[in-house]
Amino acid sequence: MKVSLASTSEYSKKAAESISDLSPNAADVLITSAITSMVTDLGVVAPTSSGLLTYYDGGSDSSHTIDGYFVAPKNFNGEDKEQHKITMTYGGYVETCKGANTFAVPGIYKILQFLYENYATIPLKNLIEYPIKISNEGFKLAQPTKDYFKHSLEPMFMWHEYSSKVLGELKNNLDDGIVRLEKLSDTLIQFSNEGFQDFYYGDIANSLIETIKNEGGHVVKDDLENYKIIKDSKFNLNYRDLNIVGHAGPSIGSLMVLKYLEVLNLNTDNKVKLLEDLYNNRKNNYEFFGDRAEYVKKEIKNIFSSPSTIHIGTSDNRNNHFSLTFSSGYGSGVLCKNTGMYLNNSLGEIELNPQGFLGDTKGDRLISNMSPIIVSNKSGIFTIGSPGADRISSAIAQVLSNYISNKNWNQSIKMPRYHVNQDGNVRAELGLHLNSVSATYTEEFDMYFGGVCVTGLEDELLAHGDPRRSNVHWIN
Repeated sequence: MKVSLASTSEYSKKAAESISDLSPNAADVLITSAITSMVTDLGVVAPTSSGLLTYYDGGSDSSHTIDGYFVAPKNFNGEDKEQHKITMTYGGYVETCKGANTFAVPGIYKILQFLYENYATIPLKNLIEYPIKISNEGFKLAQPTKDYFKHSLEPMFMWHEYSSKVLGELKNNLDDGIVRLEKLSDTLIQFSNEGFQDFYYGDIANSLIETIKNEGGHVVKDDLENYKIIKDSKFNLNYRDLNIVGHAGPSIGSLMVLKYLEVLNLNTDNKVKLLEDLYNNRKNNYEFFGDRAEYVKKEIKNIFSSPSTIHIGTSDNRNNHFSLTFSSGYGSGVLCKNTGMYLNNSLGEIELNPQGFLGDTKGDRLISNMSPIIVSNKSGIFTIGSPGADRISSAIAQVLSNYISNKNWNQSIKMPRYHVNQDGNVRAELGLHLNSVSATYTEEFDMYFGGVCVTGLEDELLAHGDPRRSNVHWIN
């Protein structure tokens, strides 16, 4: 069996290498890499993440989607109703909220359970062996986490007593400080013995709920037990010479990729204004709770009828391809003493909660910019996706647009990018010249512009990382 990996997580490659002698397939590599990333990529993701998966099943010659994104608790009956807002200089300026009352129900372990039961070939104990080892023995921070912690370590991860103790070595030594997560190692051993469902029904669930209750949060055991993934809410669209498969709601990320593609390929000098209008259209019309899935599906159908995170992609030579994007928000700063799991802060991501903090979401799925995609053409089948919050859609669309022109994934990823914000301000990488537009130019390969990863199978397996986010790629 041959398999390829592209990722924005440095340690995911080491995780894949740890099982390389067991003849893993694409699902095996994805599972061990995702768990490892949730251990090592502190702040970027956490062990209470959620994600979206798009995959191609080579055996049945069919594409599918799994939505395992965050769900709000049915009620906000916890003791803490206060909005613990903090500010960070990350990405220029960010406002978000900390504390256990920002925790939403994550779906990553439902996705991993699905993958393990349906596609994995290696025993779970072997798949989790490397993340158990590294969480117990300790690790240094990968570069994306260092970059994030320069802004977030003090305000987000040092206010909580237990978190401050565990991350103590980092306070004055981000480069060489060692992080040891012994409690998390014990939790991973529990997973290896009992399976991923223990997060929702077993001892791990009980320990999490105890911490959430003690710290004033709102998720209760019933919220965990009733979490469900959404299968095959997807679109299948032909665009130019590509076939594109992605999520058709309730996530809005893939919809936005298609809309960005539409604008980027217009022959006009007015693209920046059109992209600004597109951003505002998203904020005004797509970011709402309720029956968002049906609305997004209708929008996708209409797009071509007339002329945010970690991403991991894996492929194998049996033509199986998995594209997974997952996130824990900015992190809540709360570290569960019994499980060693950092809690997400998805209820506290201000820009993704249109009804405001603890708004009346009634157990709705939260709003996601993620857009893991399967792309195919006459040459082969490919996975593509990116982290990067509201830059996910624009980054993927620019790479797809480049690839349509040059048919070279590596070149398409490395070409300079730009992004138009809601207020019309433009940020662009050096080497890109935008006519008659005032832009803030960054150095090349700025992590602000996401980290687009591609794997696939043409005549041979391929894998391309993004130099903006560690440039991790591996073929075994």
